[in-house]
Amino acid sequence: MDKILQRSNGKIDIEFSNNNLKKNFQSGCCKILNPNSYSNNNELVLINTAGGVTCNDKIEINALVEKSKLSICSQAAEKIYAGIGDPAKIDINITLNNSNFYWLPKELILFNNSKLDRKININLLNNSNLIFCETSIFGRKAMSEEINNLSFFDQWKIYINSSLKHLEAINIKGSFNDNYNNNFSFANKSSLSTILIFGEIINQLEPELTNINKNTDNHYCEMTKFDDKIIIRSLADDNYYLKKTLNYILNNIMHDKLPKNWDL
Repeated sequence: MDKILQRSNGKIDIEFSNNNLKKNFQSGCCKILNPNSYSNNNELVLINTAGGVTCNDKIEINALVEKSKLSICSQAAEKIYAGIGDPAKIDINITLNNSNFYWLPKELILFNNSKLDRKININLLNNSNLIFCETSIFGRKAMSEEINNLSFFDQWKIYINSSLKHLEAINIKGSFNDNYNNNFSFANKSSLSTILIFGEIINQLEPELTNINKNTDNHYCEMTKFDDKIIIRSLADDNYYLKKTLNYILNNIMHDKLPKNWDL
């Protein structure tokens, strides 16, 4: 007789208006903290009480941010474990209205034979600004982890006034080695990060970021600006060195707005 395996489900539905948390719905393994902030920026911290994600898990996060300055980060790295069944699903939908928003979760760590289907949709309305940072780790070298087989679909869509402004996706199924060894994809680097910046804030940050990028120790960190957006890509051999680069960039552009939970 087949056993029914225990799986995790979680949902968060929040509204943050005029720098106050107006709605806070949380269920299952998803929790959210609203710590005291001693700067002009508000902070929320996401927590997955399941301790990680595996096959057939489902997580949904919905957020409406209006007339506020807010950062959302996570308490810890999100670990995607090997499992039996269909890919885990994570759906994140965020709407910004006349707000400055910083999406700064800690890294996504993928293990061998893990399966994940994730979609992130963010819509900027009425002169909103966005700094978005996502990091994926394909096996931690310090732990001698290797990825040979993977099912990973990750799609991001950024809209401005409901018009699609940016779309990108990773879709890896089966052997990871061809992607890992390819100089046009991972170039034998296990840690990948992307920073996306949208809104009027890019005009203020572009000169600053140009100087910052010249001074980074990571030779696999590059910045480009086009179509009213800034994209910064970073690759590193190890998560530690990647986070040093990210810390340097984010500390220099966000200063006291960087969440207290963001560290090495």
